[in-house]
Amino acid sequence: MSPNDLVLVAKHVMKLLVERRFEELEAATGGTRLSTDDMEAAVDDVGAALVMPPESVWRDLRITPVRNWPGAFNLRMDLWTARGRTTNSVELTVHSSNGKPVIEVDDIIVA
Repeated sequence: MSPNDLVLVAKHVMKLLVERRFEELEAATGGTRLSTDDMEAAVDDVGAALVMPPESVWRDLRITPVRNWPGAFNLRMDLWTARGRTTNSVELTVHSSNGKPVIEVDDIIVA
Protein backbone atom coordinates (compact mmCIF):
# COMPACT_ATOMS: atom_id res chain seq x y z
CA MET A 1 0.00 0.00 0.00
CA SER A 2 1.21 3.46 -0.79
CA PRO A 3 1.41 6.22 1.83
CA ASN A 4 -1.52 7.93 0.09
CA ASP A 5 -3.61 4.76 0.39
CA LEU A 6 -2.79 4.57 4.10
CA VAL A 7 -3.84 8.20 4.61
CA LEU A 8 -7.16 7.49 2.86
CA VAL A 9 -7.77 4.50 5.14
CA ALA A 10 -6.86 6.57 8.21
CA LYS A 11 -9.21 9.40 7.19
CA HIS A 12 -12.02 6.91 6.61
CA VAL A 13 -11.55 5.31 10.04
CA MET A 14 -11.38 8.73 11.70
CA LYS A 15 -14.55 9.86 9.92
CA LEU A 16 -16.41 6.77 11.13
CA LEU A 17 -15.27 7.44 14.70
CA VAL A 18 -16.18 11.14 14.53
CA GLU A 19 -19.61 10.32 13.10
CA ARG A 20 -20.04 7.55 15.70
CA ARG A 21 -20.65 4.96 13.00
CA PHE A 22 -19.23 2.18 15.16
CA GLU A 23 -21.24 -0.65 13.60
CA GLU A 24 -19.95 0.31 10.17
CA LEU A 25 -16.39 0.47 11.51
CA GLU A 26 -16.77 -2.93 13.16
CA ALA A 27 -18.01 -4.34 9.83
CA ALA A 28 -15.06 -2.75 8.00
CA THR A 29 -12.63 -4.39 10.44
CA GLY A 30 -14.42 -7.71 10.61
CA GLY A 31 -14.77 -7.19 14.35
CA THR A 32 -11.07 -7.88 14.82
CA ARG A 33 -9.86 -6.70 18.24
CA LEU A 34 -12.56 -4.11 19.10
CA SER A 35 -16.33 -4.50 18.95
CA THR A 36 -18.90 -1.78 18.35
CA ASP A 37 -19.47 -1.54 22.10
CA ASP A 38 -15.73 -1.32 22.85
CA MET A 39 -15.24 1.51 20.35
CA GLU A 40 -18.31 3.40 21.55
CA ALA A 41 -17.26 3.12 25.20
CA ALA A 42 -13.74 4.36 24.44
CA VAL A 43 -14.99 7.33 22.41
CA ASP A 44 -17.49 8.16 25.17
CA ASP A 45 -14.59 8.14 27.66
CA VAL A 46 -12.93 10.97 25.71
CA GLY A 47 -15.56 13.21 27.34
CA ALA A 48 -16.27 15.44 24.33
CA ALA A 49 -17.44 14.98 20.77
CA LEU A 50 -14.70 14.08 18.32
CA VAL A 51 -14.00 16.23 15.27
CA MET A 52 -11.91 15.59 12.18
CA PRO A 53 -8.32 16.72 12.62
CA PRO A 54 -7.02 19.63 10.56
CA GLU A 55 -5.87 18.67 7.07
CA SER A 56 -2.23 19.37 8.00
CA VAL A 57 -2.29 16.45 10.46
CA TRP A 58 -2.51 13.89 7.69
CA ARG A 59 0.91 14.89 6.29
CA ASP A 60 2.50 13.86 9.60
CA LEU A 61 0.58 10.61 10.09
CA ARG A 62 2.67 8.15 12.09
CA ILE A 63 3.11 5.12 9.83
CA THR A 64 5.38 2.31 10.98
CA PRO A 65 6.02 -0.88 9.00
CA VAL A 66 5.17 -3.98 11.02
CA ARG A 67 8.29 -5.98 11.73
CA ASN A 68 8.34 -9.40 10.05
CA TRP A 69 5.06 -8.71 8.20
CA PRO A 70 5.81 -7.31 4.74
CA GLY A 71 3.14 -4.91 3.51
CA ALA A 72 1.59 -4.34 6.95
CA PHE A 73 1.68 -0.99 8.74
CA ASN A 74 0.80 0.39 12.15
CA LEU A 75 -0.87 3.80 12.17
CA ARG A 76 -1.38 5.98 15.23
CA MET A 77 -3.70 8.97 15.07
CA ASP A 78 -4.41 11.51 17.77
CA LEU A 79 -8.08 12.18 18.46
CA TRP A 80 -9.36 15.75 18.22
CA THR A 81 -12.27 17.63 19.80
CA ALA A 82 -13.49 21.19 19.25
CA ARG A 83 -10.84 22.25 21.79
CA GLY A 84 -8.02 20.76 19.70
CA ARG A 85 -5.81 17.71 19.83
CA THR A 86 -6.34 15.44 22.81
CA THR A 87 -3.99 13.05 24.60
CA ASN A 88 -6.15 10.20 23.26
CA SER A 89 -5.41 8.20 20.14
CA VAL A 90 -6.51 5.36 17.91
CA GLU A 91 -4.10 2.67 16.70
CA LEU A 92 -4.61 0.66 13.53
CA THR A 93 -2.91 -2.14 11.69
CA VAL A 94 -3.45 -1.97 7.93
CA HIS A 95 -2.41 -4.43 5.25
CA SER A 96 -3.86 -5.57 1.97
CA SER A 97 -5.42 -8.79 0.82
CA ASN A 98 -6.30 -9.38 -2.81
CA GLY A 99 -5.61 -5.70 -3.51
CA LYS A 100 -8.04 -4.44 -0.86
CA PRO A 101 -7.12 -2.83 2.46
CA VAL A 102 -7.63 -4.88 5.60
CA ILE A 103 -8.14 -2.68 8.65
CA GLU A 104 -7.76 -3.67 12.28
CA VAL A 105 -8.55 -1.16 15.03
CA ASP A 106 -6.00 -2.32 17.58
CA ASP A 107 -6.92 0.10 20.35
CA ILE A 108 -8.51 3.42 21.23
CA ILE A 109 -6.32 4.81 23.97
CA VAL A 110 -8.01 7.20 26.38
CA ALA A 111 -5.53 8.76 28.78
